[in-house]
Amino acid sequence: MLLNIVVGVVLGAAAPSFSDAVQTNLRDISFTVDVQTANRAELRKINKDFAAGYEADTVEVQYKDPLKIRLTSYINRERYIYIVNEGLKSFSVPRLGIRQTNEDVRKAPGKWQTLFDFGVITPGIARSFLKGTYIRTDSAGQLVFDVNYQYSGDKTRYRIWVDPDKRYVTRKMWFNQRGVLVATFVFENPVQSNGVWFPTRLTVQNADGKVAGVSAFKNIRANTGIPDSVFSL
Repeated sequence: MLLNIVVGVVLGAAAPSFSDAVQTNLRDISFTVDVQTANRAELRKINKDFAAGYEADTVEVQYKDPLKIRLTSYINRERYIYIVNEGLKSFSVPRLGIRQTNEDVRKAPGKWQTLFDFGVITPGIARSFLKGTYIRTDSAGQLVFDVNYQYSGDKTRYRIWVDPDKRYVTRKMWFNQRGVLVATFVFENPVQSNGVWFPTRLTVQNADGKVAGVSAFKNIRANTGIPDSVFSL
């Protein structure tokens, strides 16, 4: 490591940039989130909306770059569908006849889920959703960035650690718009699918350092050609 630093200084090597955190091979991906543990009391310390996300037993996720996502959640066998298609959010509970379409959330990025919530930054996310500033390389060789939404009206900040070889987020600290730590996310045990590395385990800790939830990511399939029609109701 020391030799690499010396060589970099001598040759004038450029510092890492946010592009070094991007999973450039990812075009689309599908996987299942299996909620393994959910401590309701500790989750509510993060916030009630975040805690509500752990009511589901499983969530089927489909994502396509740039910035199309569909979450199909199952709560007590009831199916809930959540879609964001490049800033337009739709929601449906088919059996109950609930259907809301095309809410514009482009100026409310906190309401907009992307693969960043699951530990991966895609080209589309880096291009038009998030911006990152390189801070340092830690002693384990992880790249550390401060990350903000590109929409300047939201001052939420994240500090992330990125595996420079597999290009996934290993750790993410979430700070609210007042700069207060809200939660820490640890992503582990990555696997590779069609040239894409993706974590398979997420542990969420609240600001007190208490484990609030643990999820497993299963059935990961990248770059299979998900059609655009999936991302509309």
